[in-house]
Amino acid sequence: MDFLAAVLERAGAAIVACDAEGTIVVSNAAARALFGEAKLPNHHPLFRALREGPLQEIDTATGVLVTAEPLFDTNQKKVGAVAYCEQRKEADEARKRLELLLESTGEGIYGLDLEGKCIFVNGSAAAMLGFSREDLRNARTHALMHHTKSDGRPYPEGDCPIYRAFREGIGCRVDDESFFRSDGSSFPVEYSSYPIRDKGVVCGAVVTFSDVTARRRTEAALRASEAKYRSLFQTVSEGVYQTSSNGELLAANRALIEMLGYGSEDELRAQDVTDLYVNPDDRKHLTAQLEREGQLVDAELLLKRKDGRVIRVIENARAIHDERKRLVYYEGTLTLK
Repeated sequence: MDFLAAVLERAGAAIVACDAEGTIVVSNAAARALFGEAKLPNHHPLFRALREGPLQEIDTATGVLVTAEPLFDTNQKKVGAVAYCEQRKEADEARKRLELLLESTGEGIYGLDLEGKCIFVNGSAAAMLGFSREDLRNARTHALMHHTKSDGRPYPEGDCPIYRAFREGIGCRVDDESFFRSDGSSFPVEYSSYPIRDKGVVCGAVVTFSDVTARRRTEAALRASEAKYRSLFQTVSEGVYQTSSNGELLAANRALIEMLGYGSEDELRAQDVTDLYVNPDDRKHLTAQLEREGQLVDAELLLKRKDGRVIRVIENARAIHDERKRLVYYEGTLTLK
C-alpha cells in the first residue's frame, strides 16, 4: 500500500478519492495543488459522482476538466468515488481552442450574466458595434446597443427577447430588430439568444448576431425589380403570358385578357391553353419547336376569343429552364396581325 500511495503521490494527474461516506481517503500532490488543502465543497464533482453516477465537466473554481465516477467492489457494492483532472496546461489549451473558434467566425458573439452584463465578447461583435471589448465587458448591453426599436420607440429591457433566455430559460431567434453602434447609428440584425446552463442551472445567455444590411438591400432591390417587371408586364401593349408545358396558363397580362375577350385573369386561367387554338395541333408543333430550339420567332397562328371569333396573331416565345436545364415554363408575347 505504501508503494501504491507513493505512485499516486507522484502522478502528474490530479487524483482525489473518497469512501462511501464521502470521506477523502486519497488526495495526491497534484490534487492538493489544484484544489487546495481545504475540505472540498459538497457540490464538487467527486461527491456528486458518489451520489449521482459518472460525470465530466469543467470545474468552475479551477477551470479544469474533471472526470468523476463511483467505485464498486467485486460484488458491485458502491465503496466510494474517484475524480481525476486534466493538467491545467491541457485545460488552457482547450480554452485557447475555444477562443480561436469564437474569434474565427464572422458572426458577433457575446455572453451575458444573470444581471444582463457582458461577460465575454468576440472580435466580430466588437467590430460591428464599434465598441472596444473593454467598453462592452461588464456593461449592460441592452442599454448600450439595444435600447430602441427599429421604429424609433424606446425598447424596455423587460420586453427584450435576449434577456428572456436567462430569465425564463427560453431561447429565441429574431430577424427584424436593430442594434446600435457606439456612434449612435443603427443597423438591422438577425440574432439568437440561448440560455447558458451550469449543472442544469441557468447562469446567463449567449447571443449570436449578424449584420443583415446587405441582405436587406438585396431584398429591397429584388422587390423593386419585381414591381417594375409587374408594372411593365401589365402596361405593355402586346399580350404577355407564361404557360406550363402541360397547358396550364400561369400568368397573363391585361392586354392578352382583352385580346381574347375575357373579363379577368382568373377567368382566362380557368381555360386549358390548348382550347384557345383553332387548330389544337398548332400548340403541339409550336411546343415541339420550343423544346428543340428554345424559342419561337414571328410564328403565325389562329386563336379563338371567348365569343368564338377567330383572331390571327404573331407569337414570339422562349422556353425557361432552371439551373439543371429542366423546363420550368414557356413565356412569350402575342400581337394581333
